[in-house]
Amino acid sequence: MARDTERAVYVQRIDPDRKQEYIDAHDDVPAGVTDAMERGTVTEFELYVRDDLAVCVLEAEDLDTYLDAVTDDSDVEAWERHVAQFKREGVNVDAPEDEQIPFMDRLWSFRPGE
Repeated sequence: MARDTERAVYVQRIDPDRKQEYIDAHDDVPAGVTDAMERGTVTEFELYVRDDLAVCVLEAEDLDTYLDAVTDDSDVEAWERHVAQFKREGVNVDAPEDEQIPFMDRLWSFRPGE
């Protein structure tokens, strides 16, 4: 992670019966979603899947700017509603703004030489 970025991580639970649909949906993430991410200063976004877990790792120049860009964005909301059908829990566009993305708390980190 570059030192001039912030990192956030969140976990989503996939419906095991719809895992492949969730994976396939990410073959074609709408441009409106990635445009909002760019406006939100995202420098990198990674999605990892194992069993029924999807782990999202987000790096942005400023997380508040990211949240401002994606919250209430119609393309992002449509995308999240689409992929919600394949999940048991995760991003919830109907939750209060500060609870829509289930960010995790960092418990520990290690950087050689620091």
